Amino acid sequence: MTNTTERIDRVARAFNAAAADLAEAMLAELQAADPVLAAKVAQALEQGERMLVAWEINPAAPAIWWSTIDDYQHLKRIMTLPGAVPVKH
Repeated sequence: MTNTTERIDRVARAFNAAAADLAEAMLAELQAADPVLAAKVAQALEQGERMLVAWEINPAAPAIWWSTIDDYQHLKRIMTLPGAVPVKH
């Protein structure tokens, strides 16, 4: 393995672990904030949809968002977290 390949492997594993922790925290937040929506998400997952946590790379407005995705690759966005705190002037 090259240094770059090893770095990608190491960082990807850390990213996956962090994404799993983030997904659990976001689910807990959703359950507290909107139990009805949390139940709908649970039902969608039970029906075969998958969870997707994405990092949106946008220099002007980076974000992390959570959605479900079905077999037809249709996304239903559940929650978005801004990647940068807005600055008040």
